[in-house]
Amino acid sequence: MRWRRQKFTFMVIPDANNQVVRFQLSGVVILSALILLVALTAAAVTAVILYGNRASEVGRLKHELASSSGQFEKIISDKDRHIGDLQTEVAGLSEQAKSIQGKMADLGKLETQLKQIAGLETKDAPAAKVSADETADEYAMDGEGTGGEEIPVTDEEIDGLLQETFSDFTDLGGMIDAMKPRLEETKDAVLKRQAQLRVTPTIWPTDSRKITSPYGVRKDPFTHRARFHAGMDISGDIGDPVYATADGTVSHAGVDGSHGNNVMVSHGNGITTHYSHLSKILVQPGDKVHKGDVIGKMGSTGRSTGPHVHYEVYVGGQTVDPKPYLHTSREDK
Repeated sequence: MRWRRQKFTFMVIPDANNQVVRFQLSGVVILSALILLVALTAAAVTAVILYGNRASEVGRLKHELASSSGQFEKIISDKDRHIGDLQTEVAGLSEQAKSIQGKMADLGKLETQLKQIAGLETKDAPAAKVSADETADEYAMDGEGTGGEEIPVTDEEIDGLLQETFSDFTDLGGMIDAMKPRLEETKDAVLKRQAQLRVTPTIWPTDSRKITSPYGVRKDPFTHRARFHAGMDISGDIGDPVYATADGTVSHAGVDGSHGNNVMVSHGNGITTHYSHLSKILVQPGDKVHKGDVIGKMGSTGRSTGPHVHYEVYVGGQTVDPKPYLHTSREDK
């Protein structure tokens, strides 16, 4: 290792006009310089390699971050769209609730009208939130005849609409629960009323409406003296149909000198009707007849001055004025 202690001379030769520069370096210095140069080179190479790896890693992370950011933006966009759809559904449910409330109000009015038609007592039904004039047609969700500025809805407005819609549907549940037994009661009452009307003599016994002699005191057409007329005379033509004025059972079908050919029908509840001076009897005692059935033909038999029907109504065994009972024709019965 003597070369480490030896001196090495180095010359630097500039251009021709300058002197040659000489300097000496020991082997140790030269060795150290070489080692330092190798170390610096290794460090530089290592730095370059590390920088390249770091740059690659940073690029990869940037790519992953960009990809994740895109995914998050898509998720947020999907969430926003989903929230928008839910808001639209809430608005639709609110409109449906109001539409159903309008229909419930219409059903309540229909129930009242049915009771009025049937002559039943009406009670005020619970009112819907919509007014009576607001029908379901006003909430037809088809967009026809609508418009206005489009303003984004706020969270507070949606929360309020949700609470209102929830309240509307809660009210609807109560209205439906209350209406069902009411409708059942109305149905039973209407059926009972219909059954009662079937056995109540409410229709005319003839197609003719010409009353020639009313119920009450009159001058007798034969004696010309004041006498009580227990029925009502309706004139017409020989052979015109005579109708049962209510459901019932034929209790009498025969002939006598005063009433001529005559028929009596018992309707129950103490009500009986009597049809006299018929030209022909078409029923027999015991027959079941319905309101509007033809039970005979108009005539002038018995104590009569011309073709007509002498029509009587008995209630509790006593005659009453038939005219108040003549409400409808056969077609309206």
